[in-house]
Amino acid sequence: MKHRLLLCLFLIQFAGNAQTLSDSTRISLMTVAPGEFVYSTFGHSAIRVKDPVTRFDRCYNYGTFEFEQPNFLLKFCRGKLLYNLDVETYRSFEYGNLQDRRPMQEQFFNLDQDQKQRLFDLLQENYKEENRYYKYDFFYDNCATRIRDIIQSTFFYQLQFDSTVMPKGVTMRQLLQPYLEEKPWLDFGIDLLLGLPADRKASLSDYMFLPDYMHNVFAKAKTGDGKVLVQSERNIPETPMKKEPFKPSPLDQPFLVMSFVAVIGLLSMANPRTEHIFDTLFWFILGVAGLIMALLWFATDHSATKTNLNILWAWPTHLFFFWRTRRTGPTENYFTVAALTAALLLIFWKWIPQEMPNPALPLLLLIVVKGLWRHYWKKEKVA
Repeated sequence: MKHRLLLCLFLIQFAGNAQTLSDSTRISLMTVAPGEFVYSTFGHSAIRVKDPVTRFDRCYNYGTFEFEQPNFLLKFCRGKLLYNLDVETYRSFEYGNLQDRRPMQEQFFNLDQDQKQRLFDLLQENYKEENRYYKYDFFYDNCATRIRDIIQSTFFYQLQFDSTVMPKGVTMRQLLQPYLEEKPWLDFGIDLLLGLPADRKASLSDYMFLPDYMHNVFAKAKTGDGKVLVQSERNIPETPMKKEPFKPSPLDQPFLVMSFVAVIGLLSMANPRTEHIFDTLFWFILGVAGLIMALLWFATDHSATKTNLNILWAWPTHLFFFWRTRRTGPTENYFTVAALTAALLLIFWKWIPQEMPNPALPLLLLIVVKGLWRHYWKKEKVA
């Protein structure tokens, strides 16, 4: 009896893994608009498989992770957080996105029956427990690139992409800018944390790490035998959702806020005690920022945060000096070198190979003034 039960379970599992799609099956790419939250800023992609004969209608989504993972926050910061392929009903997928006011575009693939089955089998294989998890990489391994690769695999890497649909000479960092126009502080933060790899010129394949660009490239793609990859498309919902225009306040402008901080820093120099309070906070915050950049560079697996040249002005070593207000030789030399380094960066700002964040310019100017002021001011500072 026990052996018969095991055999039945095996056959049920085998039948589930070897599901055959009907001729009526349609497979499509779902491209979801960006959302309000940080994690949804750049949009989302999923593959929908709909078989009306068997009433199978599921979305395969590579962009999920589990908060219950041990050491979740540490893994996220170190770039070791495992994302996974999740499968949910289409109704649930649609409802969740529309509730978040994120419209979708559905592109129906032009597939013959063998190609439908091959793509579905690949998705099912990916969904196995031993295959569904992967280590997320912002530029090179995410919810969009995984779909790009599985579609390529379906056609044995013979898809033909039209490179004329994409702008030339754009860097990975510049591809992000349209999504950050209404989130200026997030834009500033990303520019602070992304290093030199983000300024590499994007290839046609690289564009597809963003769902919108993958949608546009797929719309013009052709298969190896010259057929169009996408045979039709629809918007969900059909009527565009109304969106309130972005009206930035002064606090939504990082350059203006950083300029105000710089002015406060200059005015504080009129009173030694006020200057001491400001300087302690200023150099401490710069040191913490530099420490975060250093950790993202040397202690994580995030490829996009390596070789971050912002560390040339936000030194982690400020954390060893931020409280030292009395004049000593090593202290004077340290802050003088910091000031001269910042001055050189200001001069060569536009020629640095990494695109540097302009809102940081007032801070660099303040570093120059503060560092040289310490060196040339003859009065003893109060503790």
